[in-house]
Amino acid sequence: MATFAFIYAHPDDESFGIAGTAMKLAAAGHTTCLLTLTRGDVGNWFERTVGSWTPNDLAVERAKEWKAAVDVIGFRQAALLEWPDGGLAQADVDAVTADVVGFIREMRPEVICTFGPEGAGSEHDDHRATSFFAVRSFFRAAQGELYPERGAPHTTTRLFFNAAPFDPGRPVAAMTPTHVVDIREHLERKKQAFECHRTQWKDRELFYEVLERRRGNEYFHLAIDHGAPAAPHDLLA
Repeated sequence: MATFAFIYAHPDDESFGIAGTAMKLAAAGHTTCLLTLTRGDVGNWFERTVGSWTPNDLAVERAKEWKAAVDVIGFRQAALLEWPDGGLAQADVDAVTADVVGFIREMRPEVICTFGPEGAGSEHDDHRATSFFAVRSFFRAAQGELYPERGAPHTTTRLFFNAAPFDPGRPVAAMTPTHVVDIREHLERKKQAFECHRTQWKDRELFYEVLERRRGNEYFHLAIDHGAPAAPHDLLA
């Protein structure tokens, strides 16, 4: 059995994107863990008017929603950090990297899943920054001379990005899938996980639209594989 680490930016990212895969892995006996880098405190609050809450109010509420969704999905361990929502790309690079490296060294995963550098379709700056930090930490966690206070070095074998099939009708940036996961048996629980994020129900219609369009699948792009030799293929073949 293996350990899979999922690294994302905001509460609800885990439910929107990869919940079904995490459920399927856990059901097969694997260990799944989640790191969320921000509390989502500068987002919108469904059915609340702007100015009727503070960022801390929203952060507290979204942390509760995140915990409920984590329980539905069944992550073995999960951590919610407090890096700046909407400002992750401007955060101290080494400080954020140290946190992610510490998580990787503690969890010691064989596989990491995160956003692609394009931001997983939404092109959100926090999503793109999360991809940067996850990839950076993937390599640095294996180097014992870096961040020695964050635990013993650990080498992760594979890193996947969220992906989506090409759709000429939707001009969004997304990684081309190399792997598809059939999550049909976990669809109802994936819906339950998303429904925990009541403050974000502004995205409810989009969530169900994407769910319908993907027909019970979640998609990933294999970005790094330390166990695979380079193949001498023609790039146009």
